[in-house]
Amino acid sequence: MPVPGTEILRRIADFAASINGSEKEARARAMDVSNEIEKLLVDQSDAFRELAQHYLPRLDDDVESDGWTEMRAVLRDVMLRRDDARRLLQTRLQTASTQQSSSEMQWKQLSEQFSAATQKADELTTQLTEKLTTDPDLQRLSREAAEGQARLEQATANLSDVETEAKNKLPPYENSRLFKYLWDSEFDTERYQRRGMSRRIDRWLSRLIDYPAVAASYRFLTSAPRMMKQVIAEQQKTVKARVEDVQSRQTAAADALGLPAVQASVSRLNPEVDRAFAAMDSAQKLCTSLQHEQAQLDSPDSIFYRDALRAFQALLQKTERSIVAARAANTPELQDDQVVARLRHIDEVVSQKKSQLDQHYAAAEAAEKRTERVHDLLSRCRRAQFGDPQRIFEESYDLKTRLQDLADGVVSGETMYQEMYRIQKIDSPIADQASAAINGPMGQILINTMTQAAGAALGVYAARAGQQHRLPRNWQQ
Repeated sequence: MPVPGTEILRRIADFAASINGSEKEARARAMDVSNEIEKLLVDQSDAFRELAQHYLPRLDDDVESDGWTEMRAVLRDVMLRRDDARRLLQTRLQTASTQQSSSEMQWKQLSEQFSAATQKADELTTQLTEKLTTDPDLQRLSREAAEGQARLEQATANLSDVETEAKNKLPPYENSRLFKYLWDSEFDTERYQRRGMSRRIDRWLSRLIDYPAVAASYRFLTSAPRMMKQVIAEQQKTVKARVEDVQSRQTAAADALGLPAVQASVSRLNPEVDRAFAAMDSAQKLCTSLQHEQAQLDSPDSIFYRDALRAFQALLQKTERSIVAARAANTPELQDDQVVARLRHIDEVVSQKKSQLDQHYAAAEAAEKRTERVHDLLSRCRRAQFGDPQRIFEESYDLKTRLQDLADGVVSGETMYQEMYRIQKIDSPIADQASAAINGPMGQILINTMTQAAGAALGVYAARAGQQHRLPRNWQQ
């Protein structure tokens, strides 16, 4: 049974996908082996570093005795740099030590001055207290000032109560029309001027609302806060005068003892002591840091030792393994022989892994080429419309085997394309009838008739074209 073109293209695409999968698998295996090689190289670098540390445990160690005379110039250069750094650090340390001694001395001097000034201020304060407590006039003034201040505070509190009471009680008076009438007329005062009937009516109204008592209450509510404020103001002046007098006497007594000058000295010295201490602390920290740097010059953590170790490690890596092994064998210790044996094993494993890596890369490249050949064939078949629904292929064509031959390079893509082109045909009733007619008994007669008809048609067409393009006889005149 013929195979549709769509099925043919699907089978080619599936085969290409299977080859592509093998390429990915090969590249994944190559990546795994590459990672293993990288880890082995790290182990190799660590082994060389361990060997370098074994031969050079300190910067000034004699590695020539172990046979590594090649390191003489490198170590000499590194040690010259280290000694120069030590010289520069020593100069900086001397300067820092001088600054530390100077700042420490200044701090001690200022601290002594500050302590003496503080002690003097305390003594004068005690003397001033004793003098003020034994002065009867000052004690009296202080007592009067305190009592006046207490009365002032009490009066201020009373004023607040009176103002609150007036605020609450005045509205009824202000809203009474009869009371406001008599109050505005200044009734029951020397300024009242009404006569006759108006006077008698006002007297009657006064008796009606008990105006004298009401007016007295109103007068108190309106005048009491003002009068109390005046009294409080007078008390404030009196208390202020007493307080100023007391302060003046205290100031005079303090000045007589010299206390303000001593207190000013304490205030001035306090920040100076703090600044001197900060300078001393900074100088001490700098000295400590420089001393630490000096100590680090000969330690395994110094940059000079790391540079020497790095150079020694590079030399060991460049030296042939046989020379490294021979020099290790000449030393009495076993550690370097053990490290050399480890390096030899790592070299062997790395060599094996590199062979495997080359194989995986070769397999991946071969799979890539196989995939490319199959993809090229698939693209060409698609351009030739082999996947058209009317295209069919002979079932006897072994597509899978030929695709494998194409992938392996046994057959070229052009050859396989021509094979598929020859075995494909169009599944159409009209085409089948035409084919049957041509291949039948009347096929040759039909072909000759069609040829003669086509020739006659071409002759007529050529004659018409000549008539259309014929030039006139007088075209040159």
